Amino acid sequence: PCALICSGVSRHDDTTQSWSYIGWRNWKLGKRVDVSECGFVSNPVITATTRVSHTGNGENCPSVTTEQLWMPNLFYAISVEEYTVEEASKQCDIHWIATGYNCS
Repeated sequence: PCALICSGVSRHDDTTQSWSYIGWRNWKLGKRVDVSECGFVSNPVITATTRVSHTGNGENCPSVTTEQLWMPNLFYAISVEEYTVEEASKQCDIHWIATGYNCS
């Protein structure tokens, strides 16, 4: 079977793909997430949510939408609420699940 379900966590303190303001999204807060280890051959369907990390202070993290561009191995989690890079970088992990195909 070619169908695949893959999941992971993009940690708040990941310095290679950190939280930032995304210019092409009117400077909303967002984070790029790499799912290349899953081996998808086309864009998967991705669901993501944020959660305060185990090192966080218990504050809430923003709700996010997901947006995929042209590459099946990357997506952006984009905040739908006002939230700062400083707050997100201290505590907000992204938990994601992706469903797609690993063969044509």
